Parts: sequence; structure tokens; C-alpha cells
Amino acid sequence: MEPRPDIVDIRGLPAPAGPRPQKGPKRPFLSIWYRCCHAYGRLYRNASGTAYEGRCPGCGSQARVGIDPHGSEQRFFEAR
Repeated sequence: MEPRPDIVDIRGLPAPAGPRPQKGPKRPFLSIWYRCCHAYGRLYRNASGTAYEGRCPGCGSQARVGIDPHGSEQRFFEAR
């Protein structure tokens, strides 16, 4: 097998196991600022497609943003 010029062999590092797995489709999300813990997070669309839901990464409090049929230009929200 011919050596590839774009691969550098570093002694002590194991060779990659194979091709990288393909990433799945990107999930729609909204960015959110949780004031309770001063932390950023994401709300992901639920399975029924009616709302974006998630929890504060610090305290676990729930956040939910309903999806309006007319939509919104806003992509960033604040939870109080």
C-alpha cells in the first residue's frame, strides 16, 4: 500500500479505526439564557413539533417555548 502524503505517522499514536461516522441531521434549537443560574443553553424542538423544550444546565428547571404558526424571527430567549 502506497503511503499517503496527507497523513503523518506519529510514533506512539494508534492508527484511526476507520472512517469517521457520519453525523445525523441537525436538530432545530433555540438559544436561551437561564437567569436562575447565569448559564446559556439550548431548547430543542419536541417530537410533536409544537414547542422547544429543555432544562437549565445548572438547576434543572424546565423551559418551554411554544411554536407559533406564524413563526418568529427571534432565535434567542431569556428564562426568568
